[in-house]
Amino acid sequence: MKIRAMKIHFLSALFVLAALPLSASAASSIDGYQWHNRLLIVFANDAASVPLAQQRAFADEGRARYAERDLVPVEVIGNDVKGTSESAAALRQCYGVAANMFRVLLIGKDGGVKLQSAEPIDPQRIFGTIDAMPMRREETQRAPKS
Repeated sequence: MKIRAMKIHFLSALFVLAALPLSASAASSIDGYQWHNRLLIVFANDAASVPLAQQRAFADEGRARYAERDLVPVEVIGNDVKGTSESAAALRQCYGVAANMFRVLLIGKDGGVKLQSAEPIDPQRIFGTIDAMPMRREETQRAPKS
């Protein structure tokens, strides 16, 4: 009986240890951005999407101002993801975006969705939304004056 109990404890310990890496990898890589970066997540069903091309053009137009606002672009195109190691399926599920939808989400440093649209969002609207956030106003007040 004692040997059986030891085997059960040993097997239970192995199971727990084996499950640890799985649970760690299951944690969203998006969570790693929280409190450090804002995210602009663009979902499209394929790379030939016209709204995706427009959003990319907007991104090129405003790219210089992304860094000063700690804004990280993430593209979810079909099953491919650029900008994070998170899977497309996990991101779509997390934000409720179907595989055939175009969607743009601005995620704040607190992890909340601050802006979302089924159409491309121009840089002025993105930056205006960010600049109106209390956390961003604090950041600009703390920034060294040159």
